[in-house]
Amino acid sequence: MKRGIMMGDKTKIIFFSDMDGTLLSADKTLSEDNLDAILRLREAGGKFVVATGRVLQATRHYFEPAGIDCPVILCNGGMIYDCHENKIMWSRFLPEDKSRVMIAELLRKFPEACAEICTPEAIYDVQINDYERRHWKIGGFTAEIMDSLEDIPSGNCCKVLFAMPETSVKPFAEYAAGLPFAEDVEFITSSAIYHEMLPKDCSKGSAMKKFMELYGEEGSVTAAMGDYNNDLEMLRLADFAACPSNAIDEVKAVCDFVSSSDCSHGAAADAINYILNSL
Repeated sequence: MKRGIMMGDKTKIIFFSDMDGTLLSADKTLSEDNLDAILRLREAGGKFVVATGRVLQATRHYFEPAGIDCPVILCNGGMIYDCHENKIMWSRFLPEDKSRVMIAELLRKFPEACAEICTPEAIYDVQINDYERRHWKIGGFTAEIMDSLEDIPSGNCCKVLFAMPETSVKPFAEYAAGLPFAEDVEFITSSAIYHEMLPKDCSKGSAMKKFMELYGEEGSVTAAMGDYNNDLEMLRLADFAACPSNAIDEVKAVCDFVSSSDCSHGAAADAINYILNSL
């Protein structure tokens, strides 16, 4: 291991896991193997925390039927929600006026893109497209389709996900980085067809540190698993980093453990089993 950590005391382990491309299979289901591994980790005294780019509306239905009331890091690090307490423990929001200026310009420049605007209470779509409709199906949620950005109520915005053709993502990211006010937010590519606008200094890594403070877990051993760019900071900060075989090369390069399985064949269970079987 690159950090040489000891995982003998399983009660000190907190396992932070990405969902899409990592914990969930390609068909967006939670396999019995992964569910069983999560439950065994918890039975051993360890903790399991979801760390996802998703909003709560697209997350909780995976775990409630199994009785897993774990805390979740949402919106790529913009919110920590306690499912046991059913409340937001911590959150950050986009600067409303500046973010609206940037959203409007990005939608003008890239008419093929849809903006999914996420608030704690609702999800709104502007310039709906097939990529966003597919996102609904993947996430198990629907959004309110709006005719224009001006129709969206003012208030706290957790993040904006832009869904678009894969060929548009790189030029979109480059254009977004040069916008006025771009230094007041974070932009991150979260999949081959998604680019996101997040609050400043927001990431799964920073949220992982905040989680440790909130729950008094500074002395615990952190394990993290992910597959894409938006997982990198979390993986670098964790004591032990893992990824599935389908992870991008940049992710594999920072990991202690690369599963021989992909997300559809129990990669998360492989990583948890490795931890549980370590001395």
